[in-house]
Amino acid sequence: MLQKLFKEIGLSENTRSVYSYLLEHGASSARQIADGLGIPRPSVYDQITILKSHDLATERIQENKKLFQIDDIKNLPRLIKEKIALLEKEEKHLEAILPRLLKHSESIAPKIKFYSGVHGVKQVLNEFCWQQNAETAAFWATKEMIAVLGKEYFEDLNRRRIRQNIYTRGLWPDDKKVSLKEYPCFGVSEGFLREIRIAPKGITWDMSYWLYGEDKVAFVSSRQETFGFVIHSKDFYNTMKAQFEAVWSTSKPLKSEPRYTDAFLETV
Repeated sequence: MLQKLFKEIGLSENTRSVYSYLLEHGASSARQIADGLGIPRPSVYDQITILKSHDLATERIQENKKLFQIDDIKNLPRLIKEKIALLEKEEKHLEAILPRLLKHSESIAPKIKFYSGVHGVKQVLNEFCWQQNAETAAFWATKEMIAVLGKEYFEDLNRRRIRQNIYTRGLWPDDKKVSLKEYPCFGVSEGFLREIRIAPKGITWDMSYWLYGEDKVAFVSSRQETFGFVIHSKDFYNTMKAQFEAVWSTSKPLKSEPRYTDAFLETV
């Protein structure tokens, strides 16, 4: 828990280790900390300075020996609140300058961006989640995508999508659909902000794509290749949208199964 907390407030692994040592052992000298953690004494002093600057550690003299100990542990939640306040301030500043940045980026942004590996594929999908109050469409080889990214990732992705009020229509090939009992995060209802249809038998695919932003198409490959790319083009978007609508019009709705999926909505 401390590792994640310290990372969120911008403190290093070494700083966390020194803090954890003091938390466990109480007041200690620099030598004791260095010996206990197996790090040089100068590094201990560096980490103590950082902890003191955040009111997480203090020092005292006992029998002519300098000892270090943690400060009020209630300062930890205060640091988180300060971080949140700073981010909110930066968010307001970004919102103010965003129109100018977007206008400038239109002339310099690459029309095609490539990503490799599982992390790269996640970057492709995370990009569309920055939207709010949007409508999207996905040509989705569901089993393949779960094999690439895992169940937990899609649970988190769908929570973020719903919170951002992103509505989506999804097309699944019949041979790659999944059970809503096993994967309730793929539920279909007004609460899920999603409608899914199953393509006619014989129409199948391994590579998936997601249409969003009215001019972007994000492609994700199968588990055998694991790469993705985003094409920023209104003409290309319209071409892929036409393909999507043609298959959508001949596909059958996926049956809603609220007895399995409604519980997921309570986690959003």
